[in-house]
Amino acid sequence: MRPSSIVLGFDYGESRTGVAVGQMVTGTATPLTNLQRRADGLDWTAINALIQAWKPAAIVVGLPVAEYAGARAIKAAIAGFQRELTARFGLPVYTVNEAYSSVEAYQRLKTRRAQSDGKRIHKGEIDAMAAAILLEAWMSNAHPDLTERTTI
Repeated sequence: MRPSSIVLGFDYGESRTGVAVGQMVTGTATPLTNLQRRADGLDWTAINALIQAWKPAAIVVGLPVAEYAGARAIKAAIAGFQRELTARFGLPVYTVNEAYSSVEAYQRLKTRRAQSDGKRIHKGEIDAMAAAILLEAWMSNAHPDLTERTTI
């Protein structure tokens, strides 16, 4: 059996987490959804359903590398998210610099909307597109050995 060439990407956020699916063979990613944070935390049932549906070989999580007000707290939250993903699913979890992914996501969506229906862009769409962008950035680098894990 060939290993999966599917990778899931997460753009972790305090209120929403964007999710995308990527194909290692083509190096392309598609926005899937965004998960709203619940009162009791992340929606692990939804994350589990995504893992079961896509059966990824690895997971990629966006990580801010720039220092700004609040960066330490979000980096700690992402580290906890990464540890929990590893513990729950036993998959390699990689991080990638998420710098400007949300800005680029908004610009891509704005361009698409201008060429089509011109409808309002929702924050959840930006989060899912940002997940696709960071996933494509990760895949565009040398393909890592999916048996090694990176740490924050």
